[in-house]
Order: sequence, then structure tokens, then C-alpha cells
Amino acid sequence: MDDRWWKRVGRRSGRPERGRDEADEPFTMTSTTDEDGRFVINVTLGPVMSWGVKYSHEADEYGITDPRTLRTGTRYARLLLEHNEVAEAVTTYRQIVAARRASLGPDHPDTLASEHSLGFALATQGLYADAEPVQRAVYDKRCRVLGADHRETLSSGMNLGDTLHRLGLLQEAEQLHRRIIDGMARTLGEDASDTLLSRMNLVGVLRSQGRLDDAEQVCATVAAGFERADGRTSPRALQARSNHALVLIELGRAKEALSKTKPLVEEAEQALGADHVTTLHARRTLADALHHCGRTREAVRTRDEVVTRYERMLGADRPDTLDAREVFAQVLAAAGDHPRAEREARACLAGRERTLGPGHPGTEHARTLLARLRNGG
Repeated sequence: MDDRWWKRVGRRSGRPERGRDEADEPFTMTSTTDEDGRFVINVTLGPVMSWGVKYSHEADEYGITDPRTLRTGTRYARLLLEHNEVAEAVTTYRQIVAARRASLGPDHPDTLASEHSLGFALATQGLYADAEPVQRAVYDKRCRVLGADHRETLSSGMNLGDTLHRLGLLQEAEQLHRRIIDGMARTLGEDASDTLLSRMNLVGVLRSQGRLDDAEQVCATVAAGFERADGRTSPRALQARSNHALVLIELGRAKEALSKTKPLVEEAEQALGADHVTTLHARRTLADALHHCGRTREAVRTRDEVVTRYERMLGADRPDTLDAREVFAQVLAAAGDHPRAEREARACLAGRERTLGPGHPGTEHARTLLARLRNGG
């Protein structure tokens, strides 16, 4: 089962899904000649580098604790996250948190907002042990300062619950997710989007606990809720339906999952387009269903298409692309195509080493896979 890419839609990053374009480049260069015939190079900074330069300039001119500097730094850190420059985003958020603690105090709403973002960035980098105390402190402070049912408190609780899940603290994660669900339902309503997102986070914990029947019931409830609230072909409804199919596969009901996933992919393509991230997630679920139904060739072909589309739309080193490539390597190995499986695993490892570093758990996971494939596993 392709568990590593389970869509945790409840984490409130505020990051838009985006494809690759010229704005992703750090800078562009063009050359011309002036009226005297001299060679001139024109450099245009991309958005991330532009905001980074502005942040550095304002820190020098106004000081790191000046509100103008902190607003610019926050914008810069958000752009870094959007462009997968997570390590630099973490560094920037640490600077902003330290500056806001010094100038505003530890319990100021702006300080807590920056700590919330730092915790999310650490979790995005896979540093869950580092993220957990930051997120726990923010959640506890917001409970004390704002109240347990405040929207910002509930948002912090959602992120903390996800991190606890990632750390394997399943009982505490379940208790927290249920507390957040109750708070969301009280303040927003049972069918509010954030309430449904909180329920989807609970599904992930139930799956990890092996409570698949419970997870399937919650998944079906969430999918129906999003269909009522947003429409059957909205991105969230489509994602919830895809997650429901994943649980059906885990329950051994692959044929039922396949019957749901085929029309799901068609609906996603018609509503959102073939290259939309939600459509690609649905295709990944379809590939899982095909594989578990014994239709290996179709599963390989579908996986290959997903990797190709991710690489074209997001770039070779984006997390979704690398995750899809890693699972594709496993599918190829299961199909007996070991040379190609090894190539895909090698590409995944190289990408993770570039983006995460050699000692990151995700990199180690890819390295272990490659070693197993080299040994004929």
C-alpha cells in the first residue's frame, strides 16, 4: 500500500498547489548591447530571491525586530515553503520567532503565529521530533490565551495531532484529534470543511492502529460531507473519495475500490484537468487498486504516467514526485522489471539527497530500498 503519500488534508499550511513556471527560477539573465556597442547583462530576480534580498536589506536598515522587516521575513519564509526550500524556511522562521519573542513577548499573537509556522516548517522537513515541542507549546499557549475552541487553537491542535501520529504516539494523537473534532463541530458545525478535515486526520490514525473498519466508516462520512458541502467533483470531495478507496484496498476490497476509483479519475479529469494534483492522487489510488486486483501491467502504466506528470508539473525534486517515483520502483520490482526499478530508486535517492540531505529519514528510506533492489529484493 502506498501509505507514505496518504493525503493529510487537515494540515493547515496555507500553501497553494502550484506547477512549475519561470517564476520558480531564482533569477533570469538576458544579454544585450547598449547604444555604444557595449555588452550588457540584465539580471531579473525571481520572487523568492527578490523577497530574500528585501528581507536582508530591511534587516540591515531597520533592524531584525522592526515590524516591516518581520512582515517581509514572514512573506519570504512562506515563499520558501511554496518552492520546497524548506531548510531555509526553517532558518528564517527561527529568526522571526526569536525577534518577535524579544520585541513582543512569548504570548503575543504574532509570536505564536510565527511559532505555529515554524512548527509546520519543521514537520514539512520531516523533523517531527523537533516540531513536536514547538507545536505543543503553541497549542498549550493558545488554549490558555485564546481558549480551547478558538480557530487558531484548533488549527494548532490539528498540526500537533498530525505530528504525534508521525512520531507513533497513536493514542495521544487519537485523543487530540477527537478533541479537535469536537471543538470544530461545536464552533463551526458538523459539516463544516475544517470539521471534515479534522475527521480525515483521525482516519490516518485509525489506519495506523489497524482499525480499518472504523477508518472506513469515518472516510465514508467525510466523503459524503464534502459532497454535500462542496459538490461531488470539488477537490476536497474527490480527495476524500480517493482516501476512502485506499481504506477499501487495505480492507481487502480491492475490486470495490477499483469500481469507485475508475469513475473518480474520469470525474477529476473532467472537473479539474488531467494534471491537477487531486487528479494525480486519484490516479495513484487507481494504480494501487489495479495492482491489488492483479492487473500489474495496467498498474505499472498508470504509475509511470503519474511520475511523468508530477515531474513535468512540479519538478523532479518535489516531494510528491519523489514519493511517486519511490513507489513506482517498488511496483516495477514486483512486476519483475528490476533494472528499471533500480533506476527509479536511484533517481529518488539522488533527489532526496539534494533536497533533504543524506541523513534525513526519507533519504534513508530511499537508500534502503535501493540496496534491497540491488540485492535482488
